[in-house]
Amino acid sequence: MGVTKQQTAAFGWHWIAAVSSAAVLVSQFLLEGGGNPYVRAAGIACLLLSPIFIFPPFLLLVRYGRPPHGKPYYCTTVVVDRGVYSIVRHPQYVGYVLLTLGFAALSQQTLTVILAVCSAGAFYVQSLREEAFFRKQPGHDYSEYMRRVPRFNFIAGLFRHLFARMWRR
Repeated sequence: MGVTKQQTAAFGWHWIAAVSSAAVLVSQFLLEGGGNPYVRAAGIACLLLSPIFIFPPFLLLVRYGRPPHGKPYYCTTVVVDRGVYSIVRHPQYVGYVLLTLGFAALSQQTLTVILAVCSAGAFYVQSLREEAFFRKQPGHDYSEYMRRVPRFNFIAGLFRHLFARMWRR
């Protein structure tokens, strides 16, 4: 079985995101940090928030996503809308974007900022590609999930989640 154009394109976006993210991380050791304390504080906030989005999906998708035996956590068979997935549709990508933007804010170097923006853009494009795939999957109620939960805007997602919980009471 050959590799399709779609698989090649998806692989390309993952590589762009991974390489640019790695370059941002490496640049922290090679470039001098920026001097604006407010931008540095924003960077620290991003770095502190990033694990909240990066790590829970490993557990949530295994526990509630019902991946087939022997398949990785991301091979879910049902839409998971619990935990961080009730706030944002692509929490790991959000976490990686926060991580790269946080390091770029600490560095405050033009090259690092450009790399972080490239990384964020690649993660965003990859999320669009994945959503197109998920909408085509039989048995997935992904379109309804998309209406309820924002793609990347975790602040709006948090407010939606809190308001929905208040109205249910």
